[in-house]
Parts: sequence; structure tokens; C-alpha cells
Amino acid sequence: MSAVPLAFVHHANQLNITDGYDNRDGVGRICDGYAAVLDLHRRYGIPTGLHLSGTLIEAALWHRPGFVDLVNERIADGTVSLLGGTYSEPVMPACSQWSNRRQLATAAELNRRHFGVGQPPTGWLPERVWAPELAEVLSEAGIRRVLVDDRLLAKPVPKDGYPADSRAHVDLHGPYRWDPEHPPPFIPGLADLRRLRPAAVTDDLTVVPICSYLRYLFPPRTGEHLKFLEAFLADIGDRHTGEEILVYADDMERAAGVGGWEPALERYEELLRFLAATELAEPIALDPWLDERPRPARAHVPAGTYYELEVAWSAGPSYRGWTDTPQWWPYGELLADVECELLQAGDAVEPRLRLLAERMLLLGQHELGWQDSTEDGQGRALAPWVRATASHARLARPLLSAARWSAGGQYTPSAGLYDIDGDGAEELIMVSDDVWCLIAPREGARVTLMAHRRPHPSCGDHPPALIVGNPADHWNFQEELHRYMDVPAAHPGALADSETAHRAWIPWVSTQDPAAVVVDLRPEDGTATEARRYALLNGVPALLACIHTATPGRRIENLIVPDYLEALLGGRAGLTAVGGQLWRGWQGEASQCWLAFDPGQATVVTDEHTAAGHGLPATVTAHDTHVDLLVGAGFMHDSFAVRWLAMARDVLHPAPPGQVRSTAALAAPS
Repeated sequence: MSAVPLAFVHHANQLNITDGYDNRDGVGRICDGYAAVLDLHRRYGIPTGLHLSGTLIEAALWHRPGFVDLVNERIADGTVSLLGGTYSEPVMPACSQWSNRRQLATAAELNRRHFGVGQPPTGWLPERVWAPELAEVLSEAGIRRVLVDDRLLAKPVPKDGYPADSRAHVDLHGPYRWDPEHPPPFIPGLADLRRLRPAAVTDDLTVVPICSYLRYLFPPRTGEHLKFLEAFLADIGDRHTGEEILVYADDMERAAGVGGWEPALERYEELLRFLAATELAEPIALDPWLDERPRPARAHVPAGTYYELEVAWSAGPSYRGWTDTPQWWPYGELLADVECELLQAGDAVEPRLRLLAERMLLLGQHELGWQDSTEDGQGRALAPWVRATASHARLARPLLSAARWSAGGQYTPSAGLYDIDGDGAEELIMVSDDVWCLIAPREGARVTLMAHRRPHPSCGDHPPALIVGNPADHWNFQEELHRYMDVPAAHPGALADSETAHRAWIPWVSTQDPAAVVVDLRPEDGTATEARRYALLNGVPALLACIHTATPGRRIENLIVPDYLEALLGGRAGLTAVGGQLWRGWQGEASQCWLAFDPGQATVVTDEHTAAGHGLPATVTAHDTHVDLLVGAGFMHDSFAVRWLAMARDVLHPAPPGQVRSTAALAAPS
């Protein structure tokens, strides 16, 4: 009997999320659970492979940067080796080759930036859905191996009363129908050794089987599971030829007992304690073991995935049982249209804003077409969160518009109503030489996206950046675009009055000339005491706003960031609070963003917590029912704020003919 090589792989996949949900665990609890699992592997000296989706990396960098630091520590001490994969976990056979290339490249860049590993040699297939046509794009990305479920390596069997389909034979004899609490009596020879051997599917790509039995034994629910595991390992050891490897690979949430899974950490520790003490198994690091083996035999591995998804849930071997359905068609067509628009834009637009537009497409493909169980448990239906993420791929369209604006020449201030994202509602678009912004009249007249092209001319140049809006962050079950998200409170954009965040407003352009554009807004419900006026003015690198409220003391929320793309890629690192007597903002490596205000009208809300990701608060409380604000970017100083607020008031509150309005209240501080 020989010790059987056994490798662990944990798949950590979450879309960009925050904390404060009422229907799921937040990113804090999830990352804490992941950290606990990694700590157990270090404590018991058992290495593990780890796949981190790109969206999880970006969420952790903002909300739990300590988790990213911990992963780096575990890589350094040899506990963890990373796997490669895609950015947002799309089901790859349902995506175009271009999209799959971008998914793989985006994830690889995040791994290089934060873990210094380049492209790991072994990759994780989203939802473990394999198709032979993926071999080319995976190999191009530098991935040499992928994990697939062992049932995909099943060999043909004679027609001995079972279907000729080899997978049907395996499925009938596999662990898929076990009683979760009581495994069946162990039978020697249960596992087919041929399905425990890696196989070469091309000259450049090898598939490595995931042992289905281990997925049903880990973490052990009862002592019976450990006894079954002991007999299983001994039997494999008796027959082991040196070519076989046992791989456990599954969602990391399962071992951690988070993200909707039942508590399991204590049982998982019991498993690691058993494996650290037994001589029946040799826990190994997956990549070094595979690197030392001779090239495996060539095999044809048809399309397929794990049993539950392919058979029990009727997605089929190619996943088309879920993507080729009427309920998914509108979302699939939307994603295809957005991809076409991105490709047509090509290199003719500003690249950094185009990259954000591309991000929205990649996020919209997150587990595309996924179906959850219906409430009665009798069927499956399109998951609400997958509908929301696909719907928000529409936000690529305004971001592409901003990228075109940024690549253009000089602009006269202008404004207009357009259904720029194709969601069926018109948005107010305002542009000037410095500013491009999208205002959602039907959603509280909030600024939901705002890009800045250049700072004040005396302060040098910096790349164009999105400074308002966190579109790539999680939208929960909310399909509507630009809508304030109440639970958890997120996506406030700028100039958000939380008391009227869902009020519809009617805008009209009241002034437009070569120097300025002014837009007035009134509530659709006729509330006479509420009014807003927005303006863009040559010489002021900001959106100007005059806000009248029905009651005094309203909070005006603003979520701003010097460069949203850098915040996604790097988290909070390098971002510091800045400000003066008339402004508050945030400093990045190369730029500032800020909110300017009159201290006689408003007070800054300090130390404000926000659940929203990839943006920082600059919130004020109005002293009375009126406040003037500027939201902008570039270098700022109190003297600039005085001048720009005075210029803004000439537009927002023009003095009657023959009168000169005093600006004494805005005298520069001494």
C-alpha cells in the first residue's frame, strides 16, 4: 500500500459586494471565513490551491485589504498556490472567443498586480463547464492545465443493461445520490483509477480530474464519512500505479460555512487533522506534483460539467439547457449587443474609460443564465442576481460615450435628454471641456456617472477619470439602472438627497450659450418647494448645483473618488482625505476630486461610514433649505473655491438687472 497524493483546491468566487445585506453574507464575513480556512491549512501543514475571481479581489481590496495581505503571506510560506481563471466567472462555452480572452487577461493582470504570480499554470473553469473548443483560448492565455470533474473522463462501457453513454453509467454508480448523513457501505474497487489520471486534450493543455467522491466526503458530516474516507484511501493506495491523483476542488464557501452554506469549519478542521495524521494520503501542492510527472496520455474529453449542473438541474453538458431559454434570451441579446458596440468603438475612444465600459460587459457575464430553485422547490428559474448583473451591462454605453467625449476636441457647454443606455428612460447628459456627466431625472435627479478630462490648467495634466459613480459594484437584485440602492445603501452618485432619492424630476435647458449651460429641474409630482439647477461653466472644472429642499437640514450625499478605475484595480491604497474651509475631497496618486461648498450654507459630515464600494463620502448637511455645491476634480485650494463659487452663483443665481450681487460671504480665508 502506498500513500495516495491528495491535493486541495478552493474556489473563492464572489461578485463585487459589500456588507449590510438583508439576504446574504457580506464581503466581511465571507473573507473572514476564507481566512479561517487558510489558517487551518497553515496550522496543519497541508498546502492548498486557491482560485480567486477577479471580482472578489477587487471587493476585498476595498473592503478587506487585510485578506489580500493574508493571501500573499500564505503564498510566501508555501501554504497557498494560486490558480488562474476568468475575471467574473462567465460560463466560457457560452461566450465569444474575444470575451473569453478579455476575461482571462483581466484576471491574469490582477494576479500579477497583487500577488506577483503572472499567469498560474493551472486554471479554474467557471462552474467547471468544459468544452473542447476552449483549449485554444486557454492555451493562448498561458494556462497549461484545467480542472474538470472526473465523470468527464469516463470511458465507454459495454451495453450491459446500462445506457451506452459512459457518463450515464458513471452517474448511476457515482456518489450523486448518497444520503448526505449516511454514506453507503464501502465497496473495494469503487473508484475507476482511469478517471483519477490527468489526460492531455491537446499538445498544450491537460485536464486534471476532480474526484467526485471527495466532494461528497469533505467536509465530513459524520464519523461515518471519515470511516468511508479511510477505507477509500486504503483501497486507492492498494491499486495505485503512480499516475493517479486525488483532487478535492469546490467552492471555498462550503469549507468556510459562509455565503449560504451551512456551518462547516469545525468539521473541515477535523478532516485536516485526520489527513495530517494518516499515512494513507500524502497532501501535496498540485502544481509541483503535476510538473514532475511525465506528459499524460492523450484523450478526447467531450463537453460537460459536474453532475448536479449537467443532469440534475438540466443545464446539459454545454450549459445550453440554461442559456438557450426564452427567459435568458433578452439578457443574452443585450450582452451580445454591448460586446458588438465595444468592438466597434475599438481604439477610437479614450482607453481608460473604454476599459471601464468593458468591465461592465465582463461583469454582466457573471455566471450568465444561472438558475436558482423556485420557491416551491419544484423547478428552476433565472436567478434575480444574474438578471441584475446582466442588466447593468447597459452601463457600458454611457461609459463609451464618455470615452468618445474624452477623445474629442474642445466642447461648448451643452445638455440634452437621451436614452443613452437603452433602458427605456431618458437621462440628462451635460458636457463641457472638463466635465461629462449623466444625471438620472427619474431617480432623484442624482448624478450617477461623472467623468473629468483635465485639471485646472495651471496644475499639469492627468489621465481622464470617472470621479462619480461606482457602476461595477454589486447591485443586489436591482435591475433598474441609476437607481439608489436602499439595502445596503449604495450607488448614491452625487447630489443625492436620501429623503427624495427615488423622486422623479422634469428637466429643461433654461440657458445655453458658448460660456455656459444651465438646466432647471422640478419634481414631477408638483412639489413647489423643491427645485434644482445644474450648470456647467467654462473656466470652472466642476458641475455646479443649486439645491432647494422642502425642509431644512437635508443631507446631500456624494460618493466621489479621484479615479474609479484605479480604485477598482488597487483599492484604497494611496487615497487620502484633503480639504480646506470651503471644500472637502480625496487625493490619489495623480489627481484630486472634491466637493466645494459655502460654510454659511452647509456643514461637512465627517467620519461618515458608507457601505458603497470604490468611492469615498463627501457629504454635507444643509443649514437651511438651500445650498450651492460644486463637484469637480483637479487641484483645489480655498482661493479657487472662493472664485469658482462666485462664478457659479453668477450662473445659478443671476442678479436682477442693475444690481450687483455681493460675494463678501465667500471672502478667501486669511
